[in-house]
Amino acid sequence: MADNPRLVGSLPASLLRAVEGAKASVPPPLTPSQIERAKEIEEELDPGGLMRQRFRRPPRGPVAPRPRPRPEGLMATPQVQGTEEESMVDFSDIKEYIANIFSSRPPPGISVPLKPEVKEEVEEKVEVEVDGGPAGEPTRDDDFINIIKYYEGKPILKARKPVKGDPYTIGYGRTRDLEGKPITKDTKITEEEADQMLREDLGTRIQEIKRAYPDFESYPSELQLQITQSYYRGTLTPKHSPKTRKLINKGKFKEAAREFLDNEEYRTAKKKGRAGIRDRMEDVAQALRNMEEPVQAAKAASGGRLAKNPNPYTPKAI
Repeated sequence: MADNPRLVGSLPASLLRAVEGAKASVPPPLTPSQIERAKEIEEELDPGGLMRQRFRRPPRGPVAPRPRPRPEGLMATPQVQGTEEESMVDFSDIKEYIANIFSSRPPPGISVPLKPEVKEEVEEKVEVEVDGGPAGEPTRDDDFINIIKYYEGKPILKARKPVKGDPYTIGYGRTRDLEGKPITKDTKITEEEADQMLREDLGTRIQEIKRAYPDFESYPSELQLQITQSYYRGTLTPKHSPKTRKLINKGKFKEAAREFLDNEEYRTAKKKGRAGIRDRMEDVAQALRNMEEPVQAAKAASGGRLAKNPNPYTPKAI
């Protein structure tokens, strides 16, 4: 202020003298030796500077600029194309996790090692049979297998001719081995191989039965079982029983039962020592007769018209 001539000329003399006196009273800067001595005294009074740190002012950081006042009235909002910040969360992992929760498949890449004894126990529980069903859970194929075994009896493990003039047979009436070759006199198999052959034959026979009897799937289980066991034996095939087959497909089950037993093999079974064949054929005929009663009742109630029933239940009148 005193160095500015304009300002000095406009100040009163008393104020100028006060300013000059203040300048004269300002002590000169400390010499290096004085600064060093001051530090020694501070250290003696406050060892380690614990007290001094409590009253030391922290250094000031950069001062943020003050926000500019927003002008009043309407104005266009500037469209600033900023760079998109990268998200700290990987949403692709979250989506995959949620998808795995609602999916029937297990999450990929996750496997839990099992102890050897636990692994063996689990493998035994999920043992699968030949037809694809879990072990111990009966299927329709199992019912077909069981009724065939019931009528055929124990499997033949060493090839023989059941009746003079028949080809060599093994297992449950099998005349060819697993490779399709004819059974010879010296052929031997195990019970497991006999079951395997039976299941292979059953798969083929079921397809043939469905072609020969288009409404097979609509029949009650009792008739399905009897047709299957008889067809497996070779009795209800189109070649062996063409008239019976036509009557069944026309829904004339009572006539079909009568025609089925009008058979030379049935009449001579006892004489040839094969009485079991009569019982087997009579069971088929009875299953056919059992179908006739509900069919006739439904026809009488409907004036002779029947709805074709795709399900294996008793037909109903329309």
